[in-house]
Amino acid sequence: MNNVYLKKLPQQGFATTQSSLHQFVQHSYQIQHTSIFYCVSGKALFTIDGQKHRFTPGQIIICPSNSKILLLDITSDFSSRLLGLTKHIWLAARSSMSPEAMQTIERRIHQGGNTELEREYIANVFRQIDIMNTEITSNAESINFCQQNVILLVNSLLLYIQHINKENTAPAKEHIQEGKDKVFYEFRMLLTQKFREDRSVQFYADALKISTRQLNSICQRSGGQNAKEIIDHYTIIELQVALMYTHKSFQELVSEFHFPDQSYLNRYFKRHTGFSLSEFRTNGVMVD
Repeated sequence: MNNVYLKKLPQQGFATTQSSLHQFVQHSYQIQHTSIFYCVSGKALFTIDGQKHRFTPGQIIICPSNSKILLLDITSDFSSRLLGLTKHIWLAARSSMSPEAMQTIERRIHQGGNTELEREYIANVFRQIDIMNTEITSNAESINFCQQNVILLVNSLLLYIQHINKENTAPAKEHIQEGKDKVFYEFRMLLTQKFREDRSVQFYADALKISTRQLNSICQRSGGQNAKEIIDHYTIIELQVALMYTHKSFQELVSEFHFPDQSYLNRYFKRHTGFSLSEFRTNGVMVD
């Protein structure tokens, strides 16, 4: 990653670059924005929130914001294409995907370059994003047009990943480290399945057969937040997606997310975002 990439990302909502990432070897790094990595050449060994992966040419991995990456080793010819997305762009791009679908996509290796057709498809997505990047650079007034195009391109990439995963009879396996990292992984998977039904730390601690104190300690170590903060952050993201990209009524959200009533949901949402449900839906404000 370079300074130009880091500067462009918050300004235009997306940025792309190609890098060897050699400066991150043996250094833990917390990603500030959702990042999509595509291995162009060489090999890398790294962990993402405790999951160990081998990254080889043609593979794709999507890392949500706040993911912790530790690059353990790379070959001398390693090169990766990187696409960074701010929250607004990312949530718009994945708005058609259910939380369950995203569970199978985020933080997992996807073998996207088995055939020439697959490699050309992925290369074309990045090529078009490059065009949008050039357009914004030459004409700042085109930012909305370019952002909408990037949203569509990333959405098509997500749909394509779903497609190749179904076609791939031998998907790449995840390697979960033992101990606390494994518990954190299990907690995050359980959260994806149960966040609508229960958001208490006690529920997840009981399910994992550990104490709430242990769960908080593990989450703080592996995710940089305590368990409740992670639960609420995940819930707020899904509520934001529902408010901005669906026509569900507030009462439907109350039922879907198992809140006691609309007033409680409104207070919960405002406490975490600073906006009421109606203010957020009307203004379309995205809160980090």
